[in-house]
Amino acid sequence: MNQRISAIVAAVACLSAGGASATENGQLRALLGAPSYELTTPQFPGAYGQIWLQHYSANKLRGNDGKAPVTDTTTPLGTLPVRADGEIEATVIVPRFTYITETLVQEGRLGFSATLPLVHQRNDVTLSTTLPAGLPAATVAAVNGLLAQGSAQRSGSKSGQGDLDVTAFVDWQGDDGRTALGLSVVAPTGSYVAGRAVNPGAGKFWTVRPLLIASRVWDNGLELGLRATYSVNTRNSDTQVRSGQYLHADWAGMYRIDDSWRAGLQGYVVRQFTGDDGPGVPSHGNKARVYSIGPMVAYQSESGVWALDFKVMQEFGVRNRPQGQLAWVRLNLRLD
Repeated sequence: MNQRISAIVAAVACLSAGGASATENGQLRALLGAPSYELTTPQFPGAYGQIWLQHYSANKLRGNDGKAPVTDTTTPLGTLPVRADGEIEATVIVPRFTYITETLVQEGRLGFSATLPLVHQRNDVTLSTTLPAGLPAATVAAVNGLLAQGSAQRSGSKSGQGDLDVTAFVDWQGDDGRTALGLSVVAPTGSYVAGRAVNPGAGKFWTVRPLLIASRVWDNGLELGLRATYSVNTRNSDTQVRSGQYLHADWAGMYRIDDSWRAGLQGYVVRQFTGDDGPGVPSHGNKARVYSIGPMVAYQSESGVWALDFKVMQEFGVRNRPQGQLAWVRLNLRLD
């Protein structure tokens, strides 16, 4: 292979080795779409247990322009674009424990919760490019081989523990709604290896985020609820990348059919306001964005001891992360 062809292959090799997806793999420390009917339901003092099953499926990767990520590199034959396509599936089991105390803080009840996701995720990424016409067959084969190698490096599956979220909050409840303020700390307890295609944990960094829950109910059966957090991250000690700050808000608009059944619409919003910072981060900062909406239904037993809810949400308007569909089924139990 002559020197010019070697230079082309070397350039594509460098390109396929990095940069085709967000630096921190588009992964957010957020259980998107998790809350539901409890946004508008009074939470009495005591212990509560929840077990959730989440399934996420995406067949589109989105870059900073909302299209499939494309990275350009300069070669002896000009600029070659490498496009990233793929599929991502994740199944997450989420146990959560919540305890609401009898202690009053400014007339609101003090509470605590802890959440630890258990994750199985599969990534299947394909890199491709358009080569100039007339290249030798050996060059085309060498370049395609390097792209296949880069695709394999970005693909794989992994199961493991996610990152532990511990929250303290104060909950004010009234006849027409509730408001809660709190603070969450997320610890890097999850399985994580820098450079691995799939990581159940987000990385070797901490996240601190204030919490707001607000809801309103009406006598005609209409209920509106919102849960919003704002995440601030430390620097990932393994990659030296600091993920940007982002807002994550879950919302629900429900109709109370009777004392047991609710139905309506639910969704979530993620907007990253500051860019990622560190080695390999592109100039646009990998700012993540996603919106979603979909139907939900919830049932609460007459005794109030247990409840079950189900929802499916479709994502749209996505930037710098996968775009797909999310489904939840969740069991809630009063433990005492």
